[in-house]
Formats: sequence, structure tokens, C-alpha cells
Amino acid sequence: MSEPDTESFEDTRMPITQHLEELRKRVLIVLGVLLVGFLACWGFSGQILHLIELPVLRHVERLQFDTLTDPFFTHLKAAFYASLFLTFPVTLGQVWLFVSPGLYRREKAAFWPFLLISYPLFVGGGLFVYLVVFPFAFEFLITFDPSLQPSLRVGDYLAFTVRLIFVFGLVFEMPLISLLLTRMGVLTPGFLARSRRYAVVIIFVAAAILTPPDVFTQLLLAGPLLLLYEVSILVSWLAMRRKRKAAEAGE
Repeated sequence: MSEPDTESFEDTRMPITQHLEELRKRVLIVLGVLLVGFLACWGFSGQILHLIELPVLRHVERLQFDTLTDPFFTHLKAAFYASLFLTFPVTLGQVWLFVSPGLYRREKAAFWPFLLISYPLFVGGGLFVYLVVFPFAFEFLITFDPSLQPSLRVGDYLAFTVRLIFVFGLVFEMPLISLLLTRMGVLTPGFLARSRRYAVVIIFVAAAILTPPDVFTQLLLAGPLLLLYEVSILVSWLAMRRKRKAAEAGE
């Protein structure tokens, strides 16, 4: 019989003040890196904003602003969002360093794939919405009524695009979360398959909440979500099959 992971047991006996101090340390590191990233991105805020505006500039000559402070705060937000996106691996690393001492060995083994693959999937989701969803969405929404002249506020547009980029980035984590929970014994492919009908309802409700109030954009989010749910079932099934084979080999 293998020895228990004594490191995990020792960590659970740590006083609450020590846990809070460790949490404070991790949060300060994340905020510090985020600040450094923001200062670095601030020098390129114009280029970052132009990159975000690029998909819609094919349909409108330029974006508008209503108040004198809009241009400044728009550049500020663009630099902050870019820093948040670029420093996301550091945030994941600090989360790992905080929770890993309290995990058992098998839980750490299950968490590693999530840590390594999470950011590439997050970036993939952002690129998918930027390169695939935005062209279709803007083409449909702006040309829906040709008799109307578009006049888009830069602040509203930035909030719209960044929200969708982050939503799609997080949505693309679904198969990886399914893998993690299956390897930890929390989830099974059978449960996911039986819950499919409920998942469809939840997905469409979530798409309605997370996207603007138009059916087309909601479908653009719900479609990939439904596909990723099916991929999550497949990933969970493969992970469960591997676990069973490893258990049989151990016996």
C-alpha cells in the first residue's frame, strides 16, 4: 500500500492566518504583474485599440465618442484588457502555487494538463471570436437595415468586443475542465450524456445573458458551446477509459 501524501495533511493543519498570508502574497504578485503588464501595454495602447477596432472598420469609417474623457479612458481600458489577457498564465501559475500544497498526488497529476493547456485554449477561443465570429456578426448587424447609418461609440464597441473575446476564451476551456474533473473522479461521461438536454437549455440561457440582445450573436456563441459540450463528453470518456485501464494494470 502506498504511503499517504503527508505534505497534504500537514498543509491542512496550517493556521488560517498562514493561509490568508499565502493568499495575500499570491494576490499581490498577480496584481504586481498585471500592473507591469499594463504599463508596458500603455505605450502600445493606440496599436492595441486599432487591432480591436479592425474588424468593424471595414463597415464604418471611424468610431465616435460622446464625452471629452472617452478617448483617454478607452486607451486606458485597452491597455488594461491587453495586460489581463497577456498575464493570464501568471494568474494560473499563482493559483497553482496556492492550491497545490493542499492537493493529493493524484489530484496534482490531474491538475497539470489544465495548467499547461489552459492558456493556449484561452487564446484559441479569443482568436476564434476575433477571426471567425466578428466578421459574420458585424456584417449581419451593421448591414441588417441598409437605410440606417451606423454611428458606433468607441466605449460601447470596446466593451462588446472584449467581453466576447474573454467569454469565448473561457468557453474553450470546457473540454479541459471536463478532463480535469473526470481525472479527479468528480465527473463521468455518463453524467454528461444524461444531462445533455439540460445543458442545451443552460447554454442558450448563458448565451442570451453573455451576448447583446440579438438572436444572431447568441447563436454564434451557443453553436460553439454545444459543440464543445459534445467534445467534453468525448474527452471525459477517453479519460475514464484511461483511468480504468490504469486501474486494471495496477491490479
